[in-house]
Amino acid sequence: MNLCKLVNLVVKLSCFVVLLFTSILSHADEEKCIQFLKDTPDSKLKINFEPVNLLLDSTVLFMGNSRRVSAKRPPPPMGTRLRPHVAVATHNEGNRFVYEIIRDNKNEDKVLAIKKYLESIPLKTPLHLYNKSEQLAYWLNLYSVSMINEIVNRYPRVRLEKLITGTNSILDKKLISLNSIELSLNEIQSCILFNKYNKDPLIIYGLYQGYIGSSGITKKAFTGKNVYELLKNNATEFINSNRGTRLDGDTLKVSSLYERNSNYFPDFANDLKKHLLQFSNDVTREIVTESIDVEAIINNWKLADLYGSDRVFGDELAHSSKPTQTQMNRLTQLMRVRGRNLGTPTVTVTDLDSTEGNL
Repeated sequence: MNLCKLVNLVVKLSCFVVLLFTSILSHADEEKCIQFLKDTPDSKLKINFEPVNLLLDSTVLFMGNSRRVSAKRPPPPMGTRLRPHVAVATHNEGNRFVYEIIRDNKNEDKVLAIKKYLESIPLKTPLHLYNKSEQLAYWLNLYSVSMINEIVNRYPRVRLEKLITGTNSILDKKLISLNSIELSLNEIQSCILFNKYNKDPLIIYGLYQGYIGSSGITKKAFTGKNVYELLKNNATEFINSNRGTRLDGDTLKVSSLYERNSNYFPDFANDLKKHLLQFSNDVTREIVTESIDVEAIINNWKLADLYGSDRVFGDELAHSSKPTQTQMNRLTQLMRVRGRNLGTPTVTVTDLDSTEGNL
């Protein structure tokens, strides 16, 4: 056998081994997920989500529905002519998680404790004994709290685009342990939720990923009773915002979130348009119906916090509880936008130590 034939044989054998190994892993993952697809339709059992509720109630700033108003470009900080780069169309949109409160009060361990509490639930009562709505609330809360925990551990230096879409995406890491079964966030979404809930795209609006351009976080925990109502509210808010949809000529520009979840939209443009129209207000309905082409190119990867991760020129980040002038300006801007969204345009920020009081 000459050298060329030997090399070709080695390459073919290597490819076969890789395919076989990938197939074995894929089958193992499917087997792992199958056990979470069962439920008890008539079950009246409820899960206590109060720890999640307390976390969200104390740390989520509800911003109201978007008015599709672009932000003003922030002024340059004192001593420099450089302006921070912002995506003005989406800069002030979406609910905010006040990571600053977690950091300044050193409450990172409390977030981890809530995650571990959620992981412990199937040890006490197997998930298949709950009905589908209760299980859906469980998975969405677990996903979101796990993501919050990962961001908290990196805050304020968080680069979410790389963290989520990079080659070592946090979504593929085994962050969750249920009865010694290791799960990633992608397995929760793609293997469990996608199959268990009939490929319903409404699910994506409950999977919090932390950046402004994603669907928003709710101010209260999902429960079996409110889960579909909250998902519909999230879908309505997102779709009728600059983060979700915009018209450019005859092209419908939509969030890149939809492209990353294209498995929910097999005939992407047509299926997505049908989905958007279910939750569109009059303005968005006109945007969708007048469009011809669809491009999933809207992005804003900036962390949806309050002000703490804003870059201060000189490549410094504020780590003290006292905000910089840049951060103070940012907070004031957000509170004014929130006031206008909610119909109370006069907002004064006077005491950052009682941020929760302004929520």
